[in-house]
Amino acid sequence: MFILTYECLNFDDDQLPEFVESISNHFYGKRIILNDRIARGDYKLIPFQNGFYAYVSNYILQQDFSIELSVAKEGYLALHINQITAGVECSMSLNGKAISFDDKIITTVFLTGSRDSFVLSGSKGACVNRLKIMIPVSWLTKNLPAFDEDMLNNYFALQEKRLFTDALDATYRSMVDRVMNTEDNDFYLPVSQEIVTVITERFFNRLRIKMQKNQWGNELDKSA
Repeated sequence: MFILTYECLNFDDDQLPEFVESISNHFYGKRIILNDRIARGDYKLIPFQNGFYAYVSNYILQQDFSIELSVAKEGYLALHINQITAGVECSMSLNGKAISFDDKIITTVFLTGSRDSFVLSGSKGACVNRLKIMIPVSWLTKNLPAFDEDMLNNYFALQEKRLFTDALDATYRSMVDRVMNTEDNDFYLPVSQEIVTVITERFFNRLRIKMQKNQWGNELDKSA
């Protein structure tokens, strides 16, 4: 088994060459090709001019794994969009609460903050396609009417239930696929930025509607 700190690449000196075969710099960001012994595929870091940035992952795990996928970055929220074909064993853990997805196709859309811990673990053979959008809170408060602190706090209070509050429907899939398959040159960077922004707006608009419905339902229950 290998244990990977996803963002920081905090490896011992003898582990790093085994994991990374090459790192390519492009105008749009960085692309890391993974060593075939551990995983077949790559992931990309794409920064945007509006302060957003995205991690695009596309690989098949060749060993049992435990991957820390959260980022302790103050002032940012992380929107996770997962399309994962699990191996014989696979689980997601949010703040220590694990949910099993053994031998299933996993599709989740959820949000984490800087203090959250999100870990993906399981057996080899898992096929991982992930888009993680890092969203500046300052951008949300300035540009998105659907965002407010109370709603966010109520959402975070759901704990691991956050994994099931939104669905990866056809609209999400279409936009995510366009970002994941963007050409490796700077011409497409503004296009990808626009799509990432629309995905973010859609998530928060849908979240506000669902949280309001949930609150209304709770009030009805209390009055019954």
